Amino acid sequence: MDVLSEFFERTSLQGRLLFAGPVDGTLLLDKPPGMAFIHVIERGALDMVHSDKPRIAISQPSVLFCPSCCCYKLRAHEPGGVNLICASFQFGRYGQQPFELGLEETLVFPLSALEQLGPVIGSLVNEFRTPAPGRSKALNLLFEYVFVLLVRRAVNEGRITSGLLYALQDSQLGPALICIHQEPHLPWSVERLAELANMSRTKFAALFNEVMDMTPMAYVTAWRMKVAQDLLREGKPIKVIADAVGYGSQASFSRSFAQQVGQPPGEWLRGEGQIMPAKLQVQIYRDEPQAQGG
Repeated sequence: MDVLSEFFERTSLQGRLLFAGPVDGTLLLDKPPGMAFIHVIERGALDMVHSDKPRIAISQPSVLFCPSCCCYKLRAHEPGGVNLICASFQFGRYGQQPFELGLEETLVFPLSALEQLGPVIGSLVNEFRTPAPGRSKALNLLFEYVFVLLVRRAVNEGRITSGLLYALQDSQLGPALICIHQEPHLPWSVERLAELANMSRTKFAALFNEVMDMTPMAYVTAWRMKVAQDLLREGKPIKVIADAVGYGSQASFSRSFAQQVGQPPGEWLRGEGQIMPAKLQVQIYRDEPQAQGG
């Protein structure tokens, strides 16, 4: 499996249509942590406004690829507004897993520069305009495909500078991470992972923490909990799950699960169907003062 496929296979990408329609004023997203966004500017011009960064003017049909760390407003700067189609994305279920994309700034791609994406964006726009059965599901799938293509481009251009995807591409961290993913039940230690990376323990731990923003063993535990949650949803018995993620007993697994997730496995699973993804607040202001946000 190639590195990009490994990333998407392990992180359970979820995309969904967030907003579509005209914006005559300023669109403000009150978004929870851990969500990335794609905005397709179908018609019109706008400014992307950050509170502490220079304003970015966009005057042609474009795609905005926005990481979860990016906070901004989208402000139409012409009478008649702008037509937008927006989608939100999460890695893992409800953003509980440490799978940040590693993109530090919003990327702006004019549609004219995205030859491969042109037909896909055209299909997305046509699907949005045609109220056919299954439209919402089709839009979500198309947006997920657009997301994959944009991540591929960001990787090729060297725009991904930290996080799991960057680490998977690293010649030293990558082999260690793939082994954790494939065999979470093994008794991993920093020393053993450092051997896979062909590094000293100290240098490996420092590099891992710099790229992943967590210690190697914290990642091992987080990955085991991710696998455990997936297996719980599949209806696997606790004993089987404990063995699959490297715990010697059901009791030790349940204690670790409760410490990491906040609930024992059975209680977490009972409430799983009632937990909804974090809600996004989308607001449009017609006459926002220019002094606010930039």
